[in-house]
Amino acid sequence: MQRKQLEYLNNWYKSDRRKPLIIWGARQVGKSYLLVEMFLKKNFKDYLYIDLKKDDEARAYFRTTSDPKKYLAYIETRFNKKISNDLPLAFDEIQSCHQVLTSLKYFCQDYPELPVIATGSLVRLALKKEKNSDDGPLFPVGKINSMYMYPLTFEEYLMNTNSILPGRIRKAYLNKIPLEDYEHETALDLLYEYLAIGGMPEVVDVFLKTGSYVDASEVRKQIYDNYLSDMDSYSISYKTVLKTRNVYKNIFSQLNKENKNFKVSTLEKGKSNRDYFNAYKWLELARVIYISHKKDGKISLPLGDEDSGLFRIYLSDPGIFAYQSNTNNSDFYVKDKRNTLLSIFYENYVACELSSKDIPLYYWCGKNEHEFEFIVENKGKVIPIDVKKKKGKLNSLDDYRNHNEKYVAIKISVNNFGYDLENMVLTLPLYEVFMLAEDLKNNSLF
Repeated sequence: MQRKQLEYLNNWYKSDRRKPLIIWGARQVGKSYLLVEMFLKKNFKDYLYIDLKKDDEARAYFRTTSDPKKYLAYIETRFNKKISNDLPLAFDEIQSCHQVLTSLKYFCQDYPELPVIATGSLVRLALKKEKNSDDGPLFPVGKINSMYMYPLTFEEYLMNTNSILPGRIRKAYLNKIPLEDYEHETALDLLYEYLAIGGMPEVVDVFLKTGSYVDASEVRKQIYDNYLSDMDSYSISYKTVLKTRNVYKNIFSQLNKENKNFKVSTLEKGKSNRDYFNAYKWLELARVIYISHKKDGKISLPLGDEDSGLFRIYLSDPGIFAYQSNTNNSDFYVKDKRNTLLSIFYENYVACELSSKDIPLYYWCGKNEHEFEFIVENKGKVIPIDVKKKKGKLNSLDDYRNHNEKYVAIKISVNNFGYDLENMVLTLPLYEVFMLAEDLKNNSLF
């Protein structure tokens, strides 16, 4: 399975300025597969790989120290291999032994030539830090390189299903022209397929091998159930576990109401969002949800300076979102049924694409229910983004521009590329959002 992060790994290894690398991410997004199957096995004749979750002996020893000299002596004796600059050292599931995380600081200082890689879950490390607050800081600030992994983006899904199409989409986007009609329809078909299947690697792998929505849906259900079960380790109390699950299980229903802001009072009478603060934060830190914060009126930069206290929550994978909605798979792949799909499927998808490039999520609300699903910053300008199923009208644009500088607005829908010069509205098809996210990440839009 092709993943974009492999290029980052290869560049990291070749860099003269590399530091120990940590691959962060939620469960089952492909961290271990990328590290072992795609990077280590394909690039090296030999390497050292230690799974800290499974290897009880190694985990027990590493918990006694954070001294890399002792680590290397133990590893050479245990595995009968001589450590060298050409032998990558990989620690999987680093959250199971936070002393290994601390040791990366000293690997960087004392053995900068050694290629050291780790994978981990931020939420569990944060939990360990909270439970062991006397241990001091866990993170070796300035001494590591970090890379985040997410479920497959739509571009990555295309890379594994139609290797020609990503290049065609990229070329059309860069040249600011629409795709040919047949390419446009093919891209949309694959997009709807992606909305149903999602980007969890195991689900995608099963679907590609079997072509069965039923088989893929079964794996997707298992992952969803595993996420709920895994929340026992996210939280520090049984009450917080219940709240965390309550938030996670109700994300679709909260978006599928007239006011899409997340309101705990609709889940538990007499409770407010403040009562569920830890639940939101654990899920966000685990990267299984994305939180978008509300802005209104005139927007000031930078976007993160003010917080109204109102927010929306999105699930981190379109397929998991489709599963939680209980929508029949046929509504995605039968063209005549696609018109029945709710616009929040597209909205959640865009949230995932933006978040995969670490773009903070915000939305804007004006008067008379006017809103933009997303607002983003680029080159000191605020760009409103409207996500619609069909072409529709930008009823919110005049209201928005009454409060903010007139600048290009972006409309994302099933329609092909286009630009309304008079109203300064750029129309992007849903399948080009990965290019938009890439430009926003690089601050290179327009």
